Amino acid sequence: MSFIFDTLTWKDEEGVIPWLADNWDVSEDGTEWTFTLHSDVAWHDGEPLTAEDVAFTFDYFKQHQEAFKWFWPMDKVEGAEAMDERTVVLTLTEPIASCHEALIGSLPIIPRHIWESVDDPAKFTAEEAVIGSGLFKLVEYNKEEARYVYEANADYFKGSPAVDTLTFIKVENEALALETGTTDYASFWGKEIEAVRELEEDLDCQHIEGPSFWVLQVVFNTTQPPFDNVNLRRAVAHAIDRAKIVEQVTHGGAIVANLGIVSPFTDWYNPNLPAYEYDPAKARDMLDELGMTDLSLTLITTGGFAREAELVQADLEQVGIQVEVQAGDQSTIDGLLREGNFDLAINGHGGIANPSILRTPTWPASSYNNEEYDSLYQEQSRATDEEERREMVWQLQQIIAEDLPVLTLYHPKMWTVYNPSKLDTWFYTQGGVSLGIPIAMNKLIFLER
Repeated sequence: MSFIFDTLTWKDEEGVIPWLADNWDVSEDGTEWTFTLHSDVAWHDGEPLTAEDVAFTFDYFKQHQEAFKWFWPMDKVEGAEAMDERTVVLTLTEPIASCHEALIGSLPIIPRHIWESVDDPAKFTAEEAVIGSGLFKLVEYNKEEARYVYEANADYFKGSPAVDTLTFIKVENEALALETGTTDYASFWGKEIEAVRELEEDLDCQHIEGPSFWVLQVVFNTTQPPFDNVNLRRAVAHAIDRAKIVEQVTHGGAIVANLGIVSPFTDWYNPNLPAYEYDPAKARDMLDELGMTDLSLTLITTGGFAREAELVQADLEQVGIQVEVQAGDQSTIDGLLREGNFDLAINGHGGIANPSILRTPTWPASSYNNEEYDSLYQEQSRATDEEERREMVWQLQQIIAEDLPVLTLYHPKMWTVYNPSKLDTWFYTQGGVSLGIPIAMNKLIFLER
């Protein structure tokens, strides 16, 4: 999307930078944004991009917010108005924390002359649907082969792209595709660290390492016995050797997770949380005090986390908790989590580098209720002062670490492996691309800077 469509602002290695908007002013209460647009920007069909397009974009996405409800907070957009060809005023119903990531730097600006007659955006698949102002044009898409072919927009207002053609293809084995020269780039994460090491050893490839902002966790069903007891959850935390899981499962491809869910690689990480060090003797003592020395539980997970489940099962059986592991496909596990039909689960969560990851600690489970937490989450989502917001985000992590609706296991690392003779400008964006997505393919890598 970011190759085809532009946004008002963007991010480089350091943070937010001007893009379609050269500059902007924000009212003191954070509800009114005035943007001055870059001049001489054109759509792929040659039509000029104006403030009318920008104002239309916000109003169109607001009108069709049900189609995009998981992406942008359009319910907080009151409206947008073009004051002249280069000036647009955006009015919000309330301030939005990290507004550049949540909305301004992630909402794709679309051409009014194409979209104003489109009643159902989900069904609009004409060639005109991919006319944007971006540095590339989509010239071919093959659904069956999952192939995308882009060509450079030679008239791009930021300069011509460094490559003429960009092709994305689906491959079954990314390492093999690099080895055979089928691709010039591939991404790996977590347990795939050995493939990264082998590629660098055998080929003239290079790699960069970055964080995934994702977390694997043991989810407790706190809405029913026995895990409605926080001290039992804490006993289990002492019983599970998280460092051993990281070592034996990922072989250095991950780090032991922050107990507050947020990755230590983000600006929002709280380093001052309870530790729950691995201590089986302490776990047994706590179980004795609780009178819970003869528990039999079920642990659900997908086959992809069978080894993690096996290690958790062994650790818990060491302290007297019998565990039956049941594996299923992801949709089945998600269904059981949403229904609250489980004791324990191993499930992944997150993938974005901002506090939105804290919206639901047990996602997608509905197995934890805390009104204080929910209220604090909503409050931080409106905070425009970064330090005030950080204090609230730290409090949210503190609640999670103390109340333990989940026991986080590990944060995987990510790697981009590439052929440096084709392109050598890869980087992981601080805070993630756009909404906070952890990927090294920031469109800036294709521009001479």
